[in-house]
Amino acid sequence: MEGRQSVSNLPRVIGVILLKVNDFQKMLSFYRDALGLPLGDIDPGGEDKPLVNWARFETGGTAIELFAERPAESGGLPLPRKNSMTIAFKVADVRAVYDELRRRGVEFARGVGEAEWGWYAHFRDPEGNRLQLYQPKPGF
Repeated sequence: MEGRQSVSNLPRVIGVILLKVNDFQKMLSFYRDALGLPLGDIDPGGEDKPLVNWARFETGGTAIELFAERPAESGGLPLPRKNSMTIAFKVADVRAVYDELRRRGVEFARGVGEAEWGWYAHFRDPEGNRLQLYQPKPGF
């Protein structure tokens, strides 16, 4: 393929999802206590203080980091943000995790759904960011 540059050095792996949050303590409690995500033990240094205005959750290959939004950074974005993405958590048994999260107080939009590719359930964190549980069917 003449004229095409090598793409071997382009990004291929998502290492971390950075999530700016308005109410840090409420969001920390949701991700740590309601979802049960394990905290990482990194101290980023600088203005970011673990469990004060920053937290890292180790979720396998991709971490989620919460940052307390500083007023100068927000740009007046409404919550929930219109440009929010969905963070999807891959699980082995979507119904069991759905039941456990409901016991922990997580509210789902509806019950577990099914598609050709697998099962899923949608919910939001306390600031309205879209989250999903999903369990792929064999072959997907």
